[in-house]
Amino acid sequence: MLHTLLLLLPFLSDSTRQTSAIPGDTTNNIGIHHLKGIQVQASSYKKSDDLINIKKIANPTLVIDAKTIQQMGSRRLDEVLREQTGMAVVSDLGAGNRSIGIQMQGFSSAYVLVLLNGLPLSGRFNENFDISRLSIHDIQRIEIIKGASSSLYGSEALGGVINIITRPTVTSAAASVSALYGSFHTADISASAAMPFAQQKGSMQLQADYYRTAGFNVNNQYLQSGQTSPPYSSYTLQSRSSWQLNQHNTLQFSGRYASRNSVMDRSYGAQPFRDRLQENDLNAALVLNTNVNEHTQLLTRYYFTWYQTDQSVKINDSGKLLQENDFSQNIHRLELQGSSDYLENKLQFTGGVGGELQQLVQVQRVPAQTNYFGYVQANYQWKSGYALVAGVRYDGNSFYGGRFNPSIGGTVTPVKWLELKASVGQGFKSPTYAQSYQLFTNITQGYTVAGANIFTQAVADLKKAGLLQSVWDNAGRIQPLQPETATSYNLTATFRPGSRITVAVNGFYNNIRHLINTEQVGIMRNGQQLFSYLNLGRAYTTGLEASMEIRPVQDLKITGGYQYLIAKNKDVEDSIRAGAGAYAKVRAENGIRAATVGDYFGLPNRSRHMANIQAYYTWAPWKLSISLRATYRGKYGFLDLDNNGYIDRYDVFVKGYTLLYFSVQKRLWKDKLELKCSIDNVTGYTDYLMPAQPGRMITGGFTWHFIKR
Repeated sequence: MLHTLLLLLPFLSDSTRQTSAIPGDTTNNIGIHHLKGIQVQASSYKKSDDLINIKKIANPTLVIDAKTIQQMGSRRLDEVLREQTGMAVVSDLGAGNRSIGIQMQGFSSAYVLVLLNGLPLSGRFNENFDISRLSIHDIQRIEIIKGASSSLYGSEALGGVINIITRPTVTSAAASVSALYGSFHTADISASAAMPFAQQKGSMQLQADYYRTAGFNVNNQYLQSGQTSPPYSSYTLQSRSSWQLNQHNTLQFSGRYASRNSVMDRSYGAQPFRDRLQENDLNAALVLNTNVNEHTQLLTRYYFTWYQTDQSVKINDSGKLLQENDFSQNIHRLELQGSSDYLENKLQFTGGVGGELQQLVQVQRVPAQTNYFGYVQANYQWKSGYALVAGVRYDGNSFYGGRFNPSIGGTVTPVKWLELKASVGQGFKSPTYAQSYQLFTNITQGYTVAGANIFTQAVADLKKAGLLQSVWDNAGRIQPLQPETATSYNLTATFRPGSRITVAVNGFYNNIRHLINTEQVGIMRNGQQLFSYLNLGRAYTTGLEASMEIRPVQDLKITGGYQYLIAKNKDVEDSIRAGAGAYAKVRAENGIRAATVGDYFGLPNRSRHMANIQAYYTWAPWKLSISLRATYRGKYGFLDLDNNGYIDRYDVFVKGYTLLYFSVQKRLWKDKLELKCSIDNVTGYTDYLMPAQPGRMITGGFTWHFIKR
């Protein structure tokens, strides 16, 4: 599955300017086997939008069910994912702190594929897909797959997949309205309705959501007026419908439209400026699901997605334009999937073929891309607890050619309390439009970024305009970019010593080649940098992740997790060991000296240590649910202070911190009314280096079920 990732701002706009050391990571920025309780076994659901069963994948997986989401008291997708083991939310400073991405196994948000009912969502700032755009109302579950080992989901999911599943069909009428209000004038109002018709042959669902926040400021030290996280309002309209044509065929339609608007004045003590953002996105899918017989199923689907954004920054007094991003992207996608089983369901095949047309319209028009793909995976279970998974996928691109990516994995259960899973697979990612074609100047900061495929012409134009002072020798290595590749290894052991406890430990290693680095290649007349992109880098992420679930009594569930992560650029390590090259020096307290391996901390915005713990308790006689949760994130690199191209011990770090969360829900009047209250960041912890992390946030509200399933 191909999903072109678009850069609106090719390089981080203010304080995090440094060499990218994981594919596409220019922003501030494992997987565990299913644990009963936090997640629901995938076999409990039969998806109708795609034929990919998460239980057939050898990668580490996680499923978050609707009950857990409700008990957390969350409102947006980022609030759910930030508390999951090994997942870190990251803020994109270049987009005005509006874009919230997710990081998995040390991969940046640019390499995490976000799906809605199995289909890719588009629209990214600085390669971040903003997961805060997505409301979690009416979500049935969230499926998470980590690593590049899966041949089913496609080329660009090097870091993993997040698949948001909404309710597919309804068998009885339902209607509800929900309203929440809280700190920072945050309001979240939603309504939903669903009903079957034509004697259960058809069904229809409608859902609407309105969300507003006044923003907040956690940087009083430098920001005199305005907010570090801007105010915005958004609304989302979503629908799903299905119609059973006959005994074998069911036709489904789904659609989603969302819009967000944000306007804010800011001042750092010099010239006040206005930051404005308007973005819209539309998704629509038509799916024909065909049950050929009891062993074979086919699915044909057409999908269209459109994303448009218009961001501008202007000085209030003069109206001078400081920064502008204005483009729209659309994708047309056609796909045929199939699944079949043999040998009394011991042997199963899942496969598909398809293609898509991607178009981007911006100030400088760039050519359309076509992507095409085919994949097949076989699952063989010769006896209970022993299974083998093998697959291969071909991804092709009209600009960059194609590549076969194999994967293999298996499950072994030597004793009933121990399960072992292993997987090895490859991934492939084409360069983005921005990395190849975009010419962008951040007027506020002064630097310029030129895409690799237009670099020669861009340099000639800049010289002619008198804007370029010099071009460095390393610019001679710039040439049309090659796709990035990754090989992913995962090994998971799941222990079930009793019916009330499950512990899982996963080790992972990801090796990335043809890494696309952002590198300074010259100096502008104003003294600022000229950047472009080169296939120079090699990087790796490796670590250990552990997760557990305990049910000491029937109504109490305790879950927790821990991740240890090492994420580094091999080019930096080699240069330091050789004592030569671009990374051989470090600026210490007593001056510049030769760097040592111990000086190199790792890739920016990655914490060595992350942990979480949650306790969920339900008191049935009072119909009361309470949850108390905590997350810990260790220190991580923020700013390459000495501009030597990597994070060393003398650079700027965000300190380690712990956040506490509390929520409570109470049901009344035969479960028609649900009262809710939640407190995020109970202690009110903030750091000006985390501009999108608010202080203490208290919200309360209700859900009223007019008709309940």
